[in-house]
Amino acid sequence: MRVWEKLAVCAVVAMMLPLAACSFGGNDGNAVSNASGAQSSSSSASSAGSGSSGKPTGNGGSTADSTQRNWGDSGCDASKAVRVIIVRGTGENADDGLLNPVAAGIANAFPNNVQTTSLDYPATFDLNSVNDGVTALIAMMGGGAQQCPNQKTVLLGFSQGAAVVGDALSKPKYRLNTAGTSDRIPQRAADNMLATALYGDPRFNGKADYNAGGFDATKNGMLAPRSLKALAAYARTNRIVDYCAANDIVCQEGGVEDGHRSYFSDGTRDQGTAFAVERIRAAGL
Repeated sequence: MRVWEKLAVCAVVAMMLPLAACSFGGNDGNAVSNASGAQSSSSSASSAGSGSSGKPTGNGGSTADSTQRNWGDSGCDASKAVRVIIVRGTGENADDGLLNPVAAGIANAFPNNVQTTSLDYPATFDLNSVNDGVTALIAMMGGGAQQCPNQKTVLLGFSQGAAVVGDALSKPKYRLNTAGTSDRIPQRAADNMLATALYGDPRFNGKADYNAGGFDATKNGMLAPRSLKALAAYARTNRIVDYCAANDIVCQEGGVEDGHRSYFSDGTRDQGTAFAVERIRAAGL
């Protein structure tokens, strides 16, 4: 069993059984150790929001940087200056998850100029769910850069969705499943990404300089902490923020279940909205 598979199994066990604990070497050679007690749920793939579409797919291979790559229909709306893509957490409904109010707040700040889409991916405890999400998000962004080249993107990810977003923006060697998709976001799509807000990231690295919230910087997430190099380009340009609440079992080792639900009431959703709105306004949109 590969390291990423062991980590995924650990995460499932940790999120389903109280006080379960696992420890494996991470992608960067870091140890991962976690206790648990979070709730277990599942969800089928779904898509929602204005302009959302079915799951986009590429044509395989590792030439994702090529402008000739056919990424499939991204469902983008060229009449909208900004597209907000929600990547929901495990078991969340696409229509009313944690991040839907964040997306709505961004849309309200720019009336009739924002397209909102919920990424169509499994969001289940299946070992392949994160990789499926990474593949789908890269295809959506790659197709969007081709079909709506002037449209800017805001990414929102919660829990498993945060792992998907972070891994999609990273090179394959920095992903949880290094043996998964070798697709990479094309440069045009990366340049069009204005803001990313993550919440309760299972790959949280306490040392990252783009972190926010009540977290303990000495603690990492329940899965292999993301390399500090993985999202450095977005951090340098102030395009990413990673919210981790104190004692959130998913982004803080040894945390509690209630910590993972605290984003519903701790004000960080408003902060994420303000961050994205500021970034969009700075781009002159």
